[in-house]
Amino acid sequence: MLSTAEAMRVMQRQVTVAQNNILNASTPNYARLDQVTLANRFNPDSESTSGGISSAPLQSARNQFLEKAVWQRQSSSGYSEQSLVSLRAIESAVPVTANSGIPGALDNFYSSAAQLAISPNSTQARQTVLDRSQAVATSFNQTANEFGTMTARAGTELTNTVNEINKLAGELSAINVERRSNFRNATDAGLDARLHSTLERLSQLTDHNTLSQEDGSVVVLLAGQTPLVIGEQSYPITANYNNSQFKILDAQGADVTAKITTGKLGALLETRNVTLPNYANQLDTLAAGFADQVNGILAGGLDRNGAVPTQNLFAYNAVSGAAATLAVTGITPPELAAAGATEPGGNANANRLARLSSTPAISGLTLSQFYGSIASSLGTKLDTVRGRSASDGQLLLQARNLRQEATGVSIDQEAAKLLEYQRGFQAVGQVLGILNEMSNSLLNILR
Repeated sequence: MLSTAEAMRVMQRQVTVAQNNILNASTPNYARLDQVTLANRFNPDSESTSGGISSAPLQSARNQFLEKAVWQRQSSSGYSEQSLVSLRAIESAVPVTANSGIPGALDNFYSSAAQLAISPNSTQARQTVLDRSQAVATSFNQTANEFGTMTARAGTELTNTVNEINKLAGELSAINVERRSNFRNATDAGLDARLHSTLERLSQLTDHNTLSQEDGSVVVLLAGQTPLVIGEQSYPITANYNNSQFKILDAQGADVTAKITTGKLGALLETRNVTLPNYANQLDTLAAGFADQVNGILAGGLDRNGAVPTQNLFAYNAVSGAAATLAVTGITPPELAAAGATEPGGNANANRLARLSSTPAISGLTLSQFYGSIASSLGTKLDTVRGRSASDGQLLLQARNLRQEATGVSIDQEAAKLLEYQRGFQAVGQVLGILNEMSNSLLNILR
């Protein structure tokens, strides 16, 4: 009877575990628990109670290999998603249609130069050239300002991401405190789900390596090397701006930027420190090349009064950025050198300005071709990242599905277990009933 009663207690525990699994089926990162039974040693010659079953320690279906696979895919997906968002923003600042942005402004300038060549002494034609020149400068200024805004935004997002990583590190250290405080907490399914949900959120932001300790705590290493959480202590990282570059420093102040190559943080670092400066530099090269070409042509001609020009059409500050500072000087319409140096009143210089659209100016490319190369490289990179993002998303979904199949809760399987335990209860109840009848019969005999 004692063995039978113990069997009922074991089955009651199995029912409780199955019910808890069903209730937590939709809990994020919950891993199925299994209550395994142990067959007690049975000795038929023993005078004391022996045999029966007892409960083994609860077994979690958590699989660290599958968890790490999800974390790796999550880091890759976080990197590609953030890269895609950043590149889309850059693409919007670099239009390729002929009637918008820098391409449209350049085409309008070339058209005004062609009109000036037709009427080199026309005040209206000369004013149109100045107006179109101002439009080109404004277009470069606006694009440069957009790049500046995106650069500042990337820096802000970097700081916010670092703060979020430090917040998650604090949550992990608090979980370590709970798991260390009582050995039972190390096997608590709810606390375990919180731990792995936090680690998965962290993996989207940056790559990490996690090591389980005997006391139930976890050690978390940023990028597999830099301590982020050890026991009950978290080691916050910081975002440091220095010499136009953002750097990530560990808790001791060491530069760990080069180690962070994936996750949202890795993508933001690449965008802020590499991608945006690269495209901004190319934009400055284009702005300076255009201004220098136009100024050079005009400097070699004569104005409407037959005099050599005394000031350029464009000015810029190379140190502050040619695109951001490109501006039209105070030159007046009569001062435009539409004529060649040997033919006062002619249109040789105006023709040179018009032919600038097809004249190699930067690295053997025309100004339009150089702009096109910027847009083309951006488009190619965007297509590559878009494909990578879709692929990473599918791989992440696959990794999560594999984890769910191996460690998640199946309502059907748990319901089947409950039916199995119910039949076990019925069987044990019948045994208990028979034992009770035997005991009553024995007592009646003894009386």
